[in-house]
Amino acid sequence: MRVTKYLIAASALSLAFTATAHAETAEEGAAETADRDGDAITVNGERLNKETSILSSRAPTSIYGTGETLLNTPRSVTQINTEQLTKDIITSSDDLAKYAPGITRGGGQNAGIVPTLRAQGSEVFQDGQRGYAVRHPANFNAYEGADIVAGPSSVIFGSVTGSGGYINYLTKKPDFDQRRSSLTTRIGSIIPDGKSKFGFTVTGDDTAPISDTLAYRTSITVQKQDDYYDNVKNNFYAFYGALAWKPASNFRADLNASYDNYYDWNVTHGWNRATQSLVDDGLYYAGRATPIIQNGSTYWSPVFASGDANSATTGWVQRARNSAGQYVVVPGTFQTASPNTQTSPGTVRGWVYDPTLEGNELTKISRQRSQRAEDQNTSRRFTAQLKLNWDVGEHTSVVNSTFYERSSDTTDATGSFQVQSRDRIFDNRLEVRHSFDFGGGIVDDSNTGVIYRRETNRSIAANNSFGTSIYAYDLTLDPSTKNPGDLLGITTANPNGGNAAWIGTAGQPQYSNYFGWLSLPPMYYAGNGLYAESVAAYTSQTAWTTITAFTQHNLKFGDFAGLNVGGSRSWVDASIRNPFPLPGASERKDDGDFKLYSVQVSPYVKPTASSTIYFTYDRSIAINTGLFSNGLTWGSGAAANLLNPLQFKSLSELYEVGIKAEPIAGQLFVTLSGFKQARDQSPDQFNNIARLKVKGIETTLRYQPSEAWRTGLNFNYLSAYNEYTSQAGFAPRGFVADNGTVFSDSNVLNQLPAGRFDAVQIPKYNLSGYLDWRHPSGFGAELSGWLTSPWYLNLSKTVRIPTSYNLDLGLFYRQPRWNAQIQVQNLTDQLNFVSGLTGSTNTFLQPTRGRSITAQFGFNF
Repeated sequence: MRVTKYLIAASALSLAFTATAHAETAEEGAAETADRDGDAITVNGERLNKETSILSSRAPTSIYGTGETLLNTPRSVTQINTEQLTKDIITSSDDLAKYAPGITRGGGQNAGIVPTLRAQGSEVFQDGQRGYAVRHPANFNAYEGADIVAGPSSVIFGSVTGSGGYINYLTKKPDFDQRRSSLTTRIGSIIPDGKSKFGFTVTGDDTAPISDTLAYRTSITVQKQDDYYDNVKNNFYAFYGALAWKPASNFRADLNASYDNYYDWNVTHGWNRATQSLVDDGLYYAGRATPIIQNGSTYWSPVFASGDANSATTGWVQRARNSAGQYVVVPGTFQTASPNTQTSPGTVRGWVYDPTLEGNELTKISRQRSQRAEDQNTSRRFTAQLKLNWDVGEHTSVVNSTFYERSSDTTDATGSFQVQSRDRIFDNRLEVRHSFDFGGGIVDDSNTGVIYRRETNRSIAANNSFGTSIYAYDLTLDPSTKNPGDLLGITTANPNGGNAAWIGTAGQPQYSNYFGWLSLPPMYYAGNGLYAESVAAYTSQTAWTTITAFTQHNLKFGDFAGLNVGGSRSWVDASIRNPFPLPGASERKDDGDFKLYSVQVSPYVKPTASSTIYFTYDRSIAINTGLFSNGLTWGSGAAANLLNPLQFKSLSELYEVGIKAEPIAGQLFVTLSGFKQARDQSPDQFNNIARLKVKGIETTLRYQPSEAWRTGLNFNYLSAYNEYTSQAGFAPRGFVADNGTVFSDSNVLNQLPAGRFDAVQIPKYNLSGYLDWRHPSGFGAELSGWLTSPWYLNLSKTVRIPTSYNLDLGLFYRQPRWNAQIQVQNLTDQLNFVSGLTGSTNTFLQPTRGRSITAQFGFNF
C-alpha cells in the first residue's frame, strides 16, 4: 500500500509539473505545432537540437530495418540521445534505468552495458548487428546514441538468445558539413561520507569532411579510475575510427572499427552473509564460519578457541541432519584428534555460523568494502563493421551489413573463480528492402534477406571452489585473505604461482593447519597465472555456423491500420570439444545440426494520426549460450560428453498489447504496454536451465515544451516466477546465524527440491525519471531518480529489501565553446541495495554507491 501511495504521489507531481509547464507555454501564446527534419525538431518556431532533445528524432531502424517512425512501431522502444550518453554518469547497465522502463537494477557487477530487461537476459547490438555482452566497465567511446527495445528482436536478426530485449548502440557518424572537435574530461570522486577516490576519464572526438564524398571521425578515451568500492579499478583505453563515403546520391558506405583494452578492472560481488540486520541496520555477522567436513559417511566440524581467523582448533565434533534440515552437533562426539588424515582426507561440504563463539558478533561494515586488490580482470575487444546501402530505384534498396568482433577476456576472483575466454563473431546480413504499392492506400514495406553468422568461443575456467567458500569469508578482515588458501589454512602452494596456487598439486590431499588433510576439487595450471578445470560444463571450445533466411512485411492500410508480419528459419551446424584435456585423457567432442525458427505478428490501428494501438505476438526457438562466456556448453549426467541438448530448444513466447500517442505534437509523447512472456533461461553456473514466466505493464512519458524544459518518466510493474528452477546456490536457505543452517554447500547438504518459485531480486514496481531545466544564459540543472518497491534477495525469502529511492543532481553551465558540470550521485546518501549477481541462486547483497561528487569539463573546437 505504501508503494502505491508513493507511485500515486510521484505521478501526481509529474502531472502537476506537466500541466504547469504547458500552461506557461500556452500563456506565452505559443502554437502547438511541430515540424521535423533530419537535423532538428521545430516546436513553436523554436528548433530543438536532436542531440539533446528527448523527443524521438530518428527512426528505430534496428527493429525492422525500415524507416518507420517510433509512433508507428508496434514495440516498446525508448531512445537515448547523444547528450545523455556522453554527459550523464553511466557506470553500469543499472544506470540505464533512468531512460527506460522494465530494467531491473543489479547484476552488473561493474561489468557490462547490457541491462536486464523484463526480468530476463538481453542482447547488445551495434548499428543493428548483434555482438556479445563482453564483461568490461562502461565505455561509450564509439557511440552517440542508443535504442532500448523490450522483448525479442524481430525476425530480421534470426533467433536470438536474450528474449528480454536488446540495446542497440549507434556508432558515431562522420560529419559531411563541417569539422567538429571536442575534448571532455571527467574527474572524481569526492565522497563526503566515506573515502574519496581519484579517477579521470578523457575523451577526444574529431570529425570532418575530407571531400564532398568522403568524411571521417575518430574518438579516443583514456580512463584511469579507482571506483567507489575499495580495490575496484576501471582502467582502460579505447580507440574508434569511422569513414563514410557517398560517391553518388543513391549509394553510401559506412566503415568503422574500434579497439578497447580494459587492462585492469575488477568485478564487485557485494556483501556475503546477507541478513535482514545487514539491510535494516548495516550490521554484519563478523567472525569465523565453521566448516562441515565429510570423512567417509560422517560429517565433522572443528571446535575453535574463538572467532579469530587464526584461532586454534581445540577438537572435533560430529554433526547430523535434523528434521528441520539443519546440521547440528551430535552430543558426546567430541574428540581432540582430527579425523582428516593423509590416507583418509576430508572434503568440505558446507559451512555454518556459530553466534555464541567468542568474537563472532554483529558489527558495522562500510558500504565501500568490496574486493581484494589481488583480483584483476582484463578484456580486449576489437570490432569492425561495414555497411553498404544502394538505392536501386525509388522503391528498392539493397543493404549489406558486415560485422566482426574479436574478444579476449580473463577473470580472476578470490583465487577460485578464474576464466580465460576468447570469442569470435563474423556476421553478414544481406537485405532487399522494397516498398510495394498495391493501390487503394495499401502499401507493403518489406525486408527480405539472408544472414550468415559464424561464432566461436573458447572458455577455460575454474569455479569448483568458489561457491563452497564465498559465503564463508569474513569481510571485516584484510581483503587479501579472501581466498580459499587463507580460509582453509593451506600450507603448500603450486610451484606455477598465481592467485590459485593454494590448490597445491591437483588430485593429491593438501594439508591444512586448521583442519588436517583435505581433498580439494582439482584445478590445473592453465597458463597466464590462471588455473582451470578440465572436465566442467564451462570448459569448452565451441563453434557454430547459423544460416538464416528471413522475410518481414509491414503492411499499411491507408492511414488507419497496419499489419507487420515476419518469419525466419535458421540452420545451425555446431560443435564442441575440450580445449584443456589432461594427459592421457580420452577426447571429448561432439557435433550436431539443429533448426530454429522465429515468427512475429503485429497488427495495429490508428484511431488518430497521432496515436497507435497495437498487438504483438512472437514465438521463437533460439540457442541459449551461457555460463561465464558466450559459448555453448556440455550436457550433464549421461550427456556430459555431448552438446547440451537443452540449449538448442529454448522456447520464447510473447503476447504484448500497447498504445502510443503524441497528445501535443512535438512536445508530449506517451506510451503504455502490457505483456506476458515465457522463456527458457540460459544455463546457470550449475548447468541448470529455468523456465521463467513474466507479465508486466510499462509506461513512459516524454515532455519537452521548449528547449528550456524537458522531463522523462518511466514506470513498470513486473510479476515473474520460475516454472521450474533448482535451489542449488551459495546459500539456499539464506545465511542464518544458528550454528545449524548450512550455506555454501551447492545444495549437497541442504537437499532442497527444485520446483516453482517466485522470481526474486525483481521489484514489482519501479518508477524512474528526470527533470531538466536550462536557462538561456547556459546555466541549468537536472534532477533524476528512481523508486522501487520491496523485493527479496533469495528463494528462501530470508532477506527483504524495503521500498527504496535514489536522487541524483546535476548542475551545469554550457556555452558553444565550453561546458562544465558538477554531478552529485545519491544526493540524500540512501543506503540502497541491488543483487550482486543476477539469478535466483546467487545471494550477494550489493550496496549501491553512497553520496559522491564528480566534475566534468568539455571544450569544443
